[in-house]
Amino acid sequence: MFRRLLYRNFRQIYSISNWARNRFTPMGALLFGATIGSGIFSVDTRQSLSFQIFAFLSALLLLALLNMFTFRGKFRVKRVLPEYATVRQPVKYKVIIENLEQRRQSELLIYDELETKLPGFQEFVSANDPVDHSRNWFDRIVGYPRMINLLQKKRGASIEPADIGDLPGLETNEVLLELFPHRRGHIHFTRTRIARADPLGLMRAMKSCNSTDDLLILPKTYTLPPVQLRGKRKYQHGGMNQASTVGDAQEFMSLRDYKPGDPLRAIHWRSFAKTGQPVVKEFQDEFFVRQGLLLDTFIEDQTNEVFEEAVALAASFVVTRKPQDALLDLMFVGTESYRFTSGRGLSQMENMLEILACVEPCHKPAFSDLVELVLQHARETSGIICILLDWDQKRQDLIQKLTSRDIPVLVLLLTDQTDPPALNTAALGAYADHFQVLPIHDIQARLNRLSRL
Repeated sequence: MFRRLLYRNFRQIYSISNWARNRFTPMGALLFGATIGSGIFSVDTRQSLSFQIFAFLSALLLLALLNMFTFRGKFRVKRVLPEYATVRQPVKYKVIIENLEQRRQSELLIYDELETKLPGFQEFVSANDPVDHSRNWFDRIVGYPRMINLLQKKRGASIEPADIGDLPGLETNEVLLELFPHRRGHIHFTRTRIARADPLGLMRAMKSCNSTDDLLILPKTYTLPPVQLRGKRKYQHGGMNQASTVGDAQEFMSLRDYKPGDPLRAIHWRSFAKTGQPVVKEFQDEFFVRQGLLLDTFIEDQTNEVFEEAVALAASFVVTRKPQDALLDLMFVGTESYRFTSGRGLSQMENMLEILACVEPCHKPAFSDLVELVLQHARETSGIICILLDWDQKRQDLIQKLTSRDIPVLVLLLTDQTDPPALNTAALGAYADHFQVLPIHDIQARLNRLSRL
């Protein structure tokens, strides 16, 4: 009951503080605090003259408040957003503001706002804030900083207000705003507010312009040393197109007579119509390098911070330059099993990063779904890079099944322990030296130790 009461109060406190932060200028906030202080000491007017200060400051704030209702401007706003942004990397974008009235507007400010959903009670109670341990005991128990951190994560980014300056009637102006992404995934712009301070410079009047946009935030990446698993080129039935798509390819090497068991989608219908006999397309078979990138999405005892670093590490392998004739298969389990392929003119790097930007932790499907997905395509895989969140028996069994098929593996185990203990790597067999534990606070330094495999 007490925590629920705190939660309700926190919601009210946040709404009030957010309104005050946007409405009061720094000078106005100072005078408002002085008004409260003088009001406390002016209860007994016979013992103190502070009531005169209180009355004077209250009159100034009242005038500033009344001035807010005199702002009659009308504006149209358009954002010019980049195609993508990256976590923890500031990005600037342009906003075009048009004054729809003939009256000149002076000393304007612009506030661009993102969708902010207040967390529910259960989300607030069960939230695991990675920086909670660095706060004082009062903040840890009460939990208001934790709620603010949740709000920032839901919002996804922060945007500082900017000066527009003067805007003549029926004219436009361009302003650069800086956005700082806090998380990957989509962020949603909801509205833009144009503000103008009162003549005393104490409070701001605001006009809202509804302008919705979306921006995709890509995961961060690390610098990887050259890592090349020494796997063999594997036979790919049907050539490049067959190896990368579901169903048969559109390009073929030759035509031949139909044989029992040939799929109907392989029939060349134009030749069938001419000859009256079924004719099928024969595809060219190729051998080339095809590496797998396995992303472990099964969070059990790990924190979200470990999972986010695993996604960042997977993105690092995606953006690393690969041999021209190589394919990369990204495999993970979300609501279902997924396998996406890039390289050799197929899906581009940007498409893979878009997928990784939206990957979520997995809780319900069994780990066996991931095992089934990997083993299903093991025969055509030259080597697999495994980014794991744990080193339990089921994950060791998966690695052992791969090595028993003579598939080179590189296992990268993410952990939040600063000094992780030594682990048994017998499951890797001949590839026991292809195992690296990466503490999330020291990932780049550990990656630099990887040598060519």
